[in-house]
Amino acid sequence: MSLGKILFCGNDSRYLDEKYTRFSDESNGGTAFRIPSLIKAGKSLIAVADKQTSGKDWGYIELCIRRSEDGGETWTDIKTIAAPPARATHTSADSYASAFFIDPCMAIAPNGDVVMLVDFYPECKGLHNRKLLDKKKPPYTMYQRKMRPALYDRDGKFYILTEDGTILNHKQKETLYKVTDWKGSLYKGEEYVGNIFLNGKTGEDNEHVTFGAPLKAPKRNYVYMLRSSDEGKTWSDPVDITSDFLIKEDGTFIGVAPGNSITTEDGRLIMPLYVDKKESVSVYSIDDGETWHRMTQQPYNCNTDEWQAVQAPDGAILALGRAPAFGKTPLSISYDNAKHWEKCKPTHLLAPKCQKSVINIGNYVFCSHPSEHTRENGVISVGRFKRSSGKTIGIEWYSDTEVNMGYFGYSCMTQIDEDHIGILYEAQPSSLICFKKFKIEDLISF
Repeated sequence: MSLGKILFCGNDSRYLDEKYTRFSDESNGGTAFRIPSLIKAGKSLIAVADKQTSGKDWGYIELCIRRSEDGGETWTDIKTIAAPPARATHTSADSYASAFFIDPCMAIAPNGDVVMLVDFYPECKGLHNRKLLDKKKPPYTMYQRKMRPALYDRDGKFYILTEDGTILNHKQKETLYKVTDWKGSLYKGEEYVGNIFLNGKTGEDNEHVTFGAPLKAPKRNYVYMLRSSDEGKTWSDPVDITSDFLIKEDGTFIGVAPGNSITTEDGRLIMPLYVDKKESVSVYSIDDGETWHRMTQQPYNCNTDEWQAVQAPDGAILALGRAPAFGKTPLSISYDNAKHWEKCKPTHLLAPKCQKSVINIGNYVFCSHPSEHTRENGVISVGRFKRSSGKTIGIEWYSDTEVNMGYFGYSCMTQIDEDHIGILYEAQPSSLICFKKFKIEDLISF
């Protein structure tokens, strides 16, 4: 098995075999890692991953980054760009006393900014224990013609979090409470009284942890946005954008389909989401990510689960989803910049239930995915857009190139330059994320 360049490497043998943990160091290391996102911004490659403490999709999970300015030959040391509030940061799968980030997806806005969407959960186990989620507490309420976050006290009474952090009661009267930062720090007058995203008392005594507040945000999934205007060197604070597109039918989960996404030729930034019913959701921005929208006439885009999209030369947008088991990959197409979607016959691309990455260069389409019935033996499949009656109707696949034999999980590709594609992929079930570079000419030749 040829791993390629190790970008993120776990150092805990509970989550990664010791034959790999020996590669973990200050430049790439942490307890555990998952979920790669990779994109080219200007002259820089940006690699993002979930930095975990439990080896699971809950617990204390930060967003971390590495950058390359020489086409992936060398990379900066690992850096945390967003850390959630926490009551505890135990390196145990039994611990979930923390809010957490998960599933980053990046795109390049028309103005050149890197826009990242990511899931954010208050303290809970996310979809892995739905009983902990607040199904009956609306997360937003209308105030002065805008949707604002709702908070709740121990008796279930709701409060309104205004744009400047002031908190109003259910009669829209100002209280003594105020939230002072994106992390949810709550003050009563001058007194710090806890964090709105945490549940109870602290379990540790260090700078990373705090305790729960008397007013709390509903426990559910939120979609946050981060932005970089300098090719990933610095990032904005995370901003909650969920209320821009959330509808009641979504329930307690509308999440980001991880990887990367597209900006159309006319400047529409399109990002892939999905809901707990496994239906896909397309949201878009026409102002570089300042505001987000969802088509009310078709709130779901005729696909399933985590998906990724490409835009054909004639403007058609093709979305590849995630099948519930090994088989043909679900496909949907939009001919009007993701305003409406048509469900198509599944493409002949065979893959197990796993996220995949898809990009195109002109008429060629590249898709990275496991090729076995389980998450094994990663390949980059190559195809061409298929046309009929003057429009794109699908993808015709014709060759596979091996990426990694053995385990192959989530992946993300981007075009590095005129001659190369880069891929960031999970090379072990947890904690090992690697990078490889391929010549485009080698991939498309047959």
